[in-house]
Amino acid sequence: MRIHFYKLHLGGNSFILIDTESEKQLAIKDYPEFSKSICNRRYGVGSSGCIFLDEQNNVRVYRPDGTECADFYDALFCTARYAFDSGRMTKNSNGDYELKFNTLKGEKILKVISSREFEVVLGSAFSFSSGKIINSESTSIMETIEIDQHKIKMAGIHILSDILVTSPKTLSSKPFFLLYTKLQEIFKPQKIFLTYSQAVTKETLCIRTIKRGENTSCASAAAALISSVISGTSNNGAVCVFTQGNKSLFEEQNLLVKDTDDSKKITILWDTQENSLRAIASGGYLFEGFFEY
Repeated sequence: MRIHFYKLHLGGNSFILIDTESEKQLAIKDYPEFSKSICNRRYGVGSSGCIFLDEQNNVRVYRPDGTECADFYDALFCTARYAFDSGRMTKNSNGDYELKFNTLKGEKILKVISSREFEVVLGSAFSFSSGKIINSESTSIMETIEIDQHKIKMAGIHILSDILVTSPKTLSSKPFFLLYTKLQEIFKPQKIFLTYSQAVTKETLCIRTIKRGENTSCASAAAALISSVISGTSNNGAVCVFTQGNKSLFEEQNLLVKDTDDSKKITILWDTQENSLRAIASGGYLFEGFFEY
């Protein structure tokens, strides 16, 4: 069968989206195997997951191995972009526009700020080493990990996923991917995501991560902000720009100017009174096409 698809991304983390209202050839029982096929990076289109959206705004997301996931905030922002462009938003009792999606974990609501800005609540953050909640009174969340006789300072934060946040300055002798693979070995079978975070200004963070999960961009940005706020280098809200290597302020500003669909950055806001994190972002289109399945 020939299936029409869209490929979108958030912060470089990409997803395939299938509008099942028009693609009725696929039954729900086909979703796992179809996802394994289309997400394959060698023989398919390649992505971090496959989104299935129907006419009632029911959303189901499957990983490249065919398993279904319940929390998928990166994929949700990509779905929001397509749903907004398809005219699926509604107005609530306060007169605000919003997008409602039905997921395995119940209804998810994204506030529509503009055509390229959607807001969702992420929740609170925890230290994944101690299990304690992280709030504005947390004095220090940095820990020292020794890898190959190198002592590296990192913050272990759980927000949607387990994230290790560190500064590029502490890793001058360790290549990013090498450190990532070492961490996978240390924490195996626990899945750990590595994030470099550097405060360019009080309101701008430079983020680098390996994007391989359904929440990686949102989780990395939120963890980076928390680490930066507690260390005193950022305010309670910042624009997190996803990039490669170390960029100057001038280079970061140029990246933001070129980001016309607002998909290469995520704004994270930390309400310290309620201890709640919110993300403002939008998925961006990469391309659309047909997949022979």
